[in-house]
Amino acid sequence: MILVMVRNIIFLVLGIMLGIRLTDFIGYLKLWRNNDLRASERAALLKYPVASEEHLATWLRREVRILCLVLTMPSSHATKAALVNRTWGARCNKLIFMSSQKDPSLNILQINKSESRKNLYAKVRTGMAYVHEHYLNEYDWFLKADDDTYIVMENLRLFLYPYDPESSVYFGCRFKAYFSQGYMSGGGGYVLSRDALRRLNLFALNSTSICKLNGEPEDVQIGHCLQDVGVVAGDTRDFQGHHRFLPVNPFTVFPTILTNSWLEGYFFHKPN
Repeated sequence: MILVMVRNIIFLVLGIMLGIRLTDFIGYLKLWRNNDLRASERAALLKYPVASEEHLATWLRREVRILCLVLTMPSSHATKAALVNRTWGARCNKLIFMSSQKDPSLNILQINKSESRKNLYAKVRTGMAYVHEHYLNEYDWFLKADDDTYIVMENLRLFLYPYDPESSVYFGCRFKAYFSQGYMSGGGGYVLSRDALRRLNLFALNSTSICKLNGEPEDVQIGHCLQDVGVVAGDTRDFQGHHRFLPVNPFTVFPTILTNSWLEGYFFHKPN
């Protein structure tokens, strides 16, 4: 009788331990997939079998809905903005340009600010407030980019797929700052989760004590505002430490990152 009880207890303990390990393993698979791009691709393909990369891209476009906000100006409508509109911007779920003038060939949110670097922050604040009011629940992620930025939208969706848009996080090329978690470079583009956009608008932009109009660059101020309302600056590097977001010309980083460049003093994480 005692032996039977001991055996049952041993089996019960082993069953609980095995169940816990399996639960941990399944939870790990669900919440954090391997950062390796190919591993993420395989994970998506195994869960939702598709015939080709084109089918995967189509499926991801439905699963990871991204609204793109692109800064531009009237002098760039026919050049840089037009190229964005015809290339990577066409693969956003929705594309909105921020400019001081309308253009019939572009979907423009007209912002009545003069075109100068000192007004970039005001333009981005206006754009973020607009998409929060009109599109918050229609999209999962909200990308801010410049008209000379190039985004591979399929890779961005594949990177974002494991993350919950209701988590308080944003991603980009992380730079150092005088505040603890740093900020995402505006030149390389940065992407906010739905909850990050919500927090930015409900708690930060409505408060001059949290989100000050102090004349700092747009990306620094947005980063500071997001930190103050609890939005985490996410890590976008792959498993080898390679940066996925870069605010520079490709020739600056290929085949290797130039030494003694201005980048070295800005990167939050030393590049590999």
